Amino acid sequence: MNQRQCLIVEDSAAAVAVLEEYMSRVPFFLPPDVCKSVAEAMVLLQTKKYDLIFLDMHLPDLMGLELLRGFPEPLPVIVTSAHPDFAVDSFDLNVADYLVKPFTLIRFMKAVNRALNVRCASVDPLDPPYTFLKAGHTVQRFDYNDIDYLQAYGVYCKIVNQQKVTAVNETISSLEAILPSQLFLRIHKSYIVNLAKITSYSFRQITLGTTQIPIGAAYRDNFQGFLTSLGNR
Repeated sequence: MNQRQCLIVEDSAAAVAVLEEYMSRVPFFLPPDVCKSVAEAMVLLQTKKYDLIFLDMHLPDLMGLELLRGFPEPLPVIVTSAHPDFAVDSFDLNVADYLVKPFTLIRFMKAVNRALNVRCASVDPLDPPYTFLKAGHTVQRFDYNDIDYLQAYGVYCKIVNQQKVTAVNETISSLEAILPSQLFLRIHKSYIVNLAKITSYSFRQITLGTTQIPIGAAYRDNFQGFLTSLGNR
């Protein structure tokens, strides 16, 4: 995997130390650049290319939101803040994720997977069984056990939750990267299903209650792998 260069914009030495420790456990991260203010960050962004930015909200000169508004080009950004108040404004500016301090290594990895669109191979059993996603102008909680399936909807995605449909501001590929792989499986370019909700299946489709969903030809091996893990052939 290509190595990634990151920028940490954070004025707390303790918070920088946590990020550097977590990043050291990810083999594709180069040692990050670190700056303490919006002004320093703007200089670096104009002279160097970064693959990912970790951005605090409260900085000595300006709020992190001002840096988001002033980016010379769209970049993957993970906000790290002790205050959840700026989550909606941050998502309005298309950040990849919003981490509320203190956060765990597992939560950090989920944010990285989401920002860089890397498939998460596993999830800690102690990790919360839900995720927060932006739906319109609100950030909404979705419990994994309640989700039946997800359907691509242009640059958005529909989450079907017990016959209730919610459109979220995420692509199906970004959701595939952050949902726990032992609970959800992509079986079609337009569908991700909750494995626990499957009631029957055939070579070409699966059934969830009364809903039938096609299995895409490119995804049949993935589904067969799931069946093999259950001991079915």
